[in-house]
Amino acid sequence: MMNKNSIFILSVIVLSALAQLSLVSGVDWFQFTRVDINAGQWWRFLTGNFVHLTWRHFAMNALALVAIYALYSNCLKLKSMVLVFLLSCLSVTLGIWIFSPELQWYVGLSGALHGLLITLIIADYVNNRHLLNILLLLVVMTKLVWEGMMGPIPGSESTAGAPVVVQAHIYGFVGGLLILACIYICSKNKKL
Repeated sequence: MMNKNSIFILSVIVLSALAQLSLVSGVDWFQFTRVDINAGQWWRFLTGNFVHLTWRHFAMNALALVAIYALYSNCLKLKSMVLVFLLSCLSVTLGIWIFSPELQWYVGLSGALHGLLITLIIADYVNNRHLLNILLLLVVMTKLVWEGMMGPIPGSESTAGAPVVVQAHIYGFVGGLLILACIYICSKNKKL
């Protein structure tokens, strides 16, 4: 039987597939583009995360989301999971908007997945103290340092069939840390 968080994760994948279908069919209502946002299409701050350049790019992000869910399905209550996910999406596109003006467009869920993952890793560690969380945190941080210094992980662009915007991963990671700090301040260290 599916729990509420699994229904949410499945919904994200389905919405992302539908957004991908619209882009493939030539309709661009969702991609994050500066020109369209400047024209008042503010929804693109959120929806740009759901569209992907290729179906392989979509599949990679969908599989990553399923893997994150498999590891942390019970870490957050549904409301917190949805909030963290949506704020992670916004942290990526707002980060691009403010700090990367050279990027005129963006698509993909990987930045938001970095925000969601870091939040879940730390939340689970605080509540359960699993060694796996420390290892995953080190892997994610090492990956981000590599990407910041050397560019995309070798093979990631060819696997996705698209360029990798490493800034999105960094903005997602930082956004996840800020979101986690806000949640813990608001909940006064109660279990999320």
